[in-house]
Formats: sequence, structure tokens, C-alpha cells
Amino acid sequence: MAPAGLSVSDYMTPDPLTLSPEDNLMQALETMRMRKVRRLPVTIGESLVGIVTEGDLKRAEPSMLSQTEDDFNRVMEGTPVSRIMIRDPMTVSPDTPLLEAASTLHETKYGAMPVVQEGRLVGILTVGDLVHALVDLLQGETAGGGPA
Repeated sequence: MAPAGLSVSDYMTPDPLTLSPEDNLMQALETMRMRKVRRLPVTIGESLVGIVTEGDLKRAEPSMLSQTEDDFNRVMEGTPVSRIMIRDPMTVSPDTPLLEAASTLHETKYGAMPVVQEGRLVGILTVGDLVHALVDLLQGETAGGGPA
């Protein structure tokens, strides 16, 4: 498949890990660390309501230099994700041309965009996914494994 024919669905990460708005910041932090991800969509059911990034968590957490560990834990466990999440984040659909989505991420400097179809979160497209696409294209292959 030629690069122009690639769509978001060819390289997105399907069924991403999610949080609910009521989950606390500690849960978000632990999930990101354990699963080695830097952003988590926030959903109610299958509907996207926001996204939380590693940077959002870093800005929201109390400093360990001026707070005790107990204070840190109290704030992180007592603060819901809904307080810091980016509401109504920019999204793409699975059918969006990959070049268009990559251009949007490049222009906005975002690290990812949730992928939504018919109001449901179906994936996430990250800069890492785009690097995977670039490697495949430079090697002359596409997501399907065949020549470009």
C-alpha cells in the first residue's frame, strides 16, 4: 500500500488502557508506570471524555521536596483524574489518512490523539505509532507486511 493510502487504523494502538474520571491521580500514575505509557484516555463507558498525560500528572503532583510522603500520597489518592484531565481532546477517526493525523500531531506538538468511531473510543495514535509507520515505510513495508 502506498503511503498516501495508509489510514490511522493501520498503525493506531487499538483498545488502549483507560481511566474513569473518578479514578485518582495515584491510580493514573501507577498505571502509566506499570504499563510504560505516557497518556491515558479518560472514558465513561466507551465514550471519551478526556485524556491525562504524564506531564499533567507531574504538574499536579506535590513536590516531594516540600511535602512529606504522606502528604504526597494523600493528594494523589484524594484527587480525581477529572480535576486535571484535558477535556474534549482533539481526536481522529480510524479512517483519517495517516499523513493528515501525523501532520496534526506535528503541528500541535501533541504526543497522541485518541481514535474515536461513532462516539466510541477504539484506539490511540501516538508518536511511537508514527515512528513504527516510518520504519515500515523506510523498509518498504506497510502494516500488512507487504511491499509498499
